[in-house]
Amino acid sequence: MKTPLPEMSLADLGALIRAKQVSPVEVTEQAIARIHQLNPRLNAFWTVTAGLAREQARAAEAAITRGEYRGPLHGVPIGLKDLIHTRGIRTTFGSKITRDFVPDADAAVVERLREAGAVLVGKTALHEFAYGITNDNPHFGPTRNPWAPARVSGGSSGGSGVAVAAGLCYAALGTDTGGSIRIPASFCGVAGLKPTLGRVSLRNIQPLGYTLDHCGPMARTVVDVGLVYQVIAGYDAEDEFSVDHPLGEIALRKSLAGVRIGVPENFFFDDLQPDVERAVRKAIEVMHGLGAETVPVSLPFIPQLVEVARDLLLVEAYAVHAANFRDHPDDLGEDLKALFRKGRELSAEHYVETQRLRHRLRREMERVFDQVNVIITPATPLTAFPIGNNQVTLGGMEYDARAASTRFLRCFDASGHPALAIPCGTDSQGLPIGLQIVGRLWDEAVVLHTGYAYEQATDWHTRRPPL
Repeated sequence: MKTPLPEMSLADLGALIRAKQVSPVEVTEQAIARIHQLNPRLNAFWTVTAGLAREQARAAEAAITRGEYRGPLHGVPIGLKDLIHTRGIRTTFGSKITRDFVPDADAAVVERLREAGAVLVGKTALHEFAYGITNDNPHFGPTRNPWAPARVSGGSSGGSGVAVAAGLCYAALGTDTGGSIRIPASFCGVAGLKPTLGRVSLRNIQPLGYTLDHCGPMARTVVDVGLVYQVIAGYDAEDEFSVDHPLGEIALRKSLAGVRIGVPENFFFDDLQPDVERAVRKAIEVMHGLGAETVPVSLPFIPQLVEVARDLLLVEAYAVHAANFRDHPDDLGEDLKALFRKGRELSAEHYVETQRLRHRLRREMERVFDQVNVIITPATPLTAFPIGNNQVTLGGMEYDARAASTRFLRCFDASGHPALAIPCGTDSQGLPIGLQIVGRLWDEAVVLHTGYAYEQATDWHTRRPPL
């Protein structure tokens, strides 16, 4: 049998497994060996489930040999962010307080991955309780960017982004409440999808912001992201936030003829690295060359929606963690304690009015999609910055690193629109640059189609960190 390269896409690997040209056992052993080789330097995985992975790989190989192939994830090594419950496997949530927690049930997304025959190789690192964008965790250490280990991975799903970028697994799940899938995707040069709010079940996933949380896939390519998305998406009657909405079909084409792309006239191209703006505007030119019509769009409400997202998360995160803040303050990172204090100070009246405003602005956002199919923006205004930096410089001005990194992302957590981050270039230091594709509510299909067409016309998704 062939030995697959760690850089291979999930789709290509799945095809080899289906054709019985590659063994799931062989693939899994290679992934485990690569984790042991690189993880001490990168800190992408906190728990490596080698025994379980080998058991699942043997079961997958036996089933495929019997002709019981389950689909493109069957026998493929994947990772899970370490706040997604896994029955009998330590799930730390990135905190000293819960570092020894072992769930007695799987998350809904884990159930779906198991049914698809995926092989779990481990639990990936995150910012403490998923409330941060650097993955510089005070209890478990920083997760390091494989393109430049002295720089942040992005967060809070940084371990998943690094694991995929470094070839430690072929896909991983993350969560996104204020950009936590799309930031590490952008910083690590991979693809990451935040589905529509309510599209993927949150059952047995540790919450951060009850009405803002999303779960989604990260992988090397748009095709890979789409394959995982189709496995984990769908209604779950046991999740109070799940919405019963048809999934529809996903048709990936290289042409963008008939697609109207909205290019924001305000906000999204303000105060960002020049390299980032050049790369994203070049990507828009490529899409236009593929047949898309580009349309300028005005989004005057976006700054207000960013504030809405910030304030809602402050209150909801405090509500989730009030007992931890009260009973275990010395076991929390300083950044979390500062955020919880802010959340405690906001009034119930402010929270309710902010929720009302959120829904008005969400309607404003939906009206934009009467003009266009997707909106293209930078994913982040900057590339990965050094670990330990809390301030970044953009346009000659100092910004809080958290606020800067989430500025173009968190508004779509509040509005709930599907958003995909994919690589579109590198900066002067060779660090990945990400662009964001946002679609109408429930229209992941057009988001993925747009990303796929751009990806097929460029080679950014084929580039790998110098490990």
